[in-house]
Amino acid sequence: MIRSRHNYDEIYRDLIWAYGDKPDPELIAALTDVVRGRAVDIGGGQGRNALALAALGFDVAVIDSSSNGLHQAAAEAEQRSLPLHVVQSDLAHYEPEPGLKAVVGALFFHIPATKTSLKVAECLGEALDPGGVFYVSLPGFTKETVAFVEQLMETAGCKKDWVVKHLVTKKDRPRLPVARRNETRALGIKP
Repeated sequence: MIRSRHNYDEIYRDLIWAYGDKPDPELIAALTDVVRGRAVDIGGGQGRNALALAALGFDVAVIDSSSNGLHQAAAEAEQRSLPLHVVQSDLAHYEPEPGLKAVVGALFFHIPATKTSLKVAECLGEALDPGGVFYVSLPGFTKETVAFVEQLMETAGCKKDWVVKHLVTKKDRPRLPVARRNETRALGIKP
């Protein structure tokens, strides 16, 4: 079951930039050659990745169940004069329109039950255009996490381009409510 919206509303109410204010650098690097168009940041919370995609010229929707996180993302987008669509939705039932150029699932797919995560990945993969990028990051770098990432990419219909271990330092995430030592980050390309 996805953690309740109430828990994330509390985290986002109490912490400015709970997961840091910088986008994942691997995500930004992966998007340099991607044709601009529509993108979604699923479980994007306060919008750290969505705001960066909007600044790069993508038409971005940040999808989350937390009204507090989405309110902060919208306020930051307005302050930066960036177009950003915020959608409050139960992520397990979100159905994107086809034609996506990028899908971002940073620190999301480990929260729902595996079956739900795979259903969401399949739905997003079906909406992703050929040549589009499917980006995932998960806490931990274990054999099981890497296998789960590979399963997500396969379910989404994407060719796994790379999986990396990223060490998260206190400087990277000074206000992270849950300590993390590393993350598995992966990129898939829709053939």
